[in-house]
Amino acid sequence: MLPRVRRSLAAALAAATLAALALAAPPSPASATPFDEVHFRDIVFPVEGGARYVNDFGFARGDRVHEGNDLFAPKLTNLLATTDGTVVLARTDDGVSTSGNIITLRDADGWLYLYIHVNNDSPGTDDGANPPEWRFAPGLEVGSKVTRGQTIAFLGDSGNAEATSPHLHFEIRTPEGSPTNPYWSLRLSQGYSSFGRCAFDQNPKRTPSNAAGPGFWTATTDGGVYSFGQAPFHGSMGGQTLNRGVTAIRATATGNGYYQLALDGGVFSFGDARFHGSTADIPLNQPVVDMAATTTGAGYWLVASDGGVFAFGDATFYGSMGGQALNAPVVGLVPTPTGAGYWLVASDGGVFAFGDAAFAGSTGGAPPSTAVSSLAAAPDGQGYWLLTRGGQVVAFGGARWRGDVASIGLCSSAEAIGLAPTSTGGGYWVQLADGETWALGDAVDHGSIRDAGLRTPPAVGIAAWQ
Repeated sequence: MLPRVRRSLAAALAAATLAALALAAPPSPASATPFDEVHFRDIVFPVEGGARYVNDFGFARGDRVHEGNDLFAPKLTNLLATTDGTVVLARTDDGVSTSGNIITLRDADGWLYLYIHVNNDSPGTDDGANPPEWRFAPGLEVGSKVTRGQTIAFLGDSGNAEATSPHLHFEIRTPEGSPTNPYWSLRLSQGYSSFGRCAFDQNPKRTPSNAAGPGFWTATTDGGVYSFGQAPFHGSMGGQTLNRGVTAIRATATGNGYYQLALDGGVFSFGDARFHGSTADIPLNQPVVDMAATTTGAGYWLVASDGGVFAFGDATFYGSMGGQALNAPVVGLVPTPTGAGYWLVASDGGVFAFGDAAFAGSTGGAPPSTAVSSLAAAPDGQGYWLLTRGGQVVAFGGARWRGDVASIGLCSSAEAIGLAPTSTGGGYWVQLADGETWALGDAVDHGSIRDAGLRTPPAVGIAAWQ
């Protein structure tokens, strides 16, 4: 029997510190001003045909700071609605205000988009006559609805821009009215990279809920376990000598403990997890890659990459792919909520159902670029999600797609290695090998190894604390 080993007190304290750190917001970029945060709003570039601009947000303007970006282009260039929204301000130049002609849009989320120094001259002049047909688009007034890319005004030099080249002073403000640097969104709207993003996030809007799951554990190849949110630390193999590296972490049905699995089939139990046997001393054809506990807590299954399934304790053997010709190695085993069956998944997306597990579809035969790393079942057992190494999530049956890492718009990301559903089935956490954890749907962002700035071996799995 393999020993049950707990991390030292020092390591436990370190894990507790990490959990606390993970709750803190990451620091703002050094280039940002104190009132700025990096926000990405999915916008159309506001000046038709482009403009010259720099990251001048926060620059000194006398006794104030610049709260937007100046976009330089020829006078009377069309100004476009950056988003679907409503006109909430359309004020003409009164000769006193610094903004001159200004129009402001509000989107469905309450964010504000300010267009300042709108034209006040007759075509070909600098007469300041403020002809109505050359400031705002005809018929546009407070309450008007606009669509992305629609012409709403014309670029100019009204207000305190009279002594400068024609330009649009463009601002983005939070629903609370706080200015945020539009530069990053402007760059993305033109196809340029920005803070590690190369495209706008195309995922559904997140709906974080504490009821969906108060925390999770992440494991690394050296046996380290890191607790996030309210998930309690029960111990780990961190700092211990292992014959083979850890390949998975799985929670018990109660959520008050977890198992760690090594590639040789060694099983390590923590909290209320109980040891029922392992394959550590059994000659194996292929390494053990995953495990799952029974609903009673009195047993578990292990699966090897050749599809062989090993049952321990009260776990019932329902079948396996051992001895079968496989197109790709098996990478995961997930039991049904009843514990009366399980699914196996191969790296090519092939899904194999046993016992009361219902086959709901697969990506079997998919090209290597979309290799599957794991499968996770919906809480009601009526479907499942497949996670590819590239961060794509594919939903089958009653499982619903809540977004994925591939749709965030990152220029690059580490391999996605694990997905843990929330207790509601309305979201999930996706774990990357570099320690980054992404919360999607109703999953709460509890932090990650990478957020805490720790250097660890690669992450190998994630388990939700329900």
